[in-house]
Amino acid sequence: MMKQLFFILFLFLLTTTTSAQSEKYADILFAEKSYDFGTFSEEKPVTHKFQFTNTGNAPLIIVQVKAGCGCTIVSFPKKPIKPGGKEDIKVVYNGRNKNLGFFSKTIDVSSNAKKGIVTLRITGNMTEKQTK
Repeated sequence: MMKQLFFILFLFLLTTTTSAQSEKYADILFAEKSYDFGTFSEEKPVTHKFQFTNTGNAPLIIVQVKAGCGCTIVSFPKKPIKPGGKEDIKVVYNGRNKNLGFFSKTIDVSSNAKKGIVTLRITGNMTEKQTK
């Protein structure tokens, strides 16, 4: 009877450990989570690409990327990113005729990664267009 109990317990522990090790998940790792554009003129929008890697063992799906204001436009990959794959989230800031001076904006990235939502930040100091 005792041998059977130990055997059942051993099988339970073995299957629990095996299933935990084979769990599939996506994870996202950004090379940087913030970027400073420095000082620039409002003449042209400024652009930055936030590079990320799927460090998990399942495909990563970016569900939504949401900028904190209408002066920030984002684009992101719509197809799943394989484990180990690298991609970019492109951010374009255009505060022309609106927001002179220092700014700080956030971009929320929602995905199926373990972390769920990751927040990116852009900052800068936009000056008036130089007239000649």
